[in-house]
Amino acid sequence: MQTLDSIVKDLEAIASEGGATAVKLINPQDVVVAQWVRNKCQVGCRHFAKRFTCPPYAPTPQETVEVLKSYNQALLIEFANRYRDKLLKEPEKTPIYLTLFNMEKAAFLAGYEKALMYEAGPCALCKECPAEKMENPNPFLKRECLRPAEARPAMESAGIDVYSTVRRAGFELEVVRDRSEPFKCFGLLLLD
Repeated sequence: MQTLDSIVKDLEAIASEGGATAVKLINPQDVVVAQWVRNKCQVGCRHFAKRFTCPPYAPTPQETVEVLKSYNQALLIEFANRYRDKLLKEPEKTPIYLTLFNMEKAAFLAGYEKALMYEAGPCALCKECPAEKMENPNPFLKRECLRPAEARPAMESAGIDVYSTVRRAGFELEVVRDRSEPFKCFGLLLLD
């Protein structure tokens, strides 16, 4: 297994190549999890029950807390200066989810078999997710996912309070008030 310093350098290179602006090693116990975050998914997100990485298919906040307890090291990955209009017109060279997935895969292959990534936002692997057509959504229907080896839950969908977590880690994050303003996204990679 690669040393922590060595794998972090390798993962920083993958992140940078994929457009990340910062990578920070954190203690997973500093990740803030709250039920209200998942509730906001249910009442405020148009992807609720329409992606297999979103509630009700995603891990509950209680499950996320238990997962975090089994880790000692994690990386927060920042993607700054994103613009909605630009992303709609010019697709990213390397989409965020692919960068994060490549980081998880590299960590796994380097001997970090527990490596697990949480996405920055809803899944975008498929143009249309089969979850959109599911009646009576429940976690058992997730087996219909077309790309289960790659699909990962968004931080928010698993109850992670992204604002509190990234601020606790020393990042700045503000609410975007206008769709023309630049925004930031964050991913989380649990290592060991």
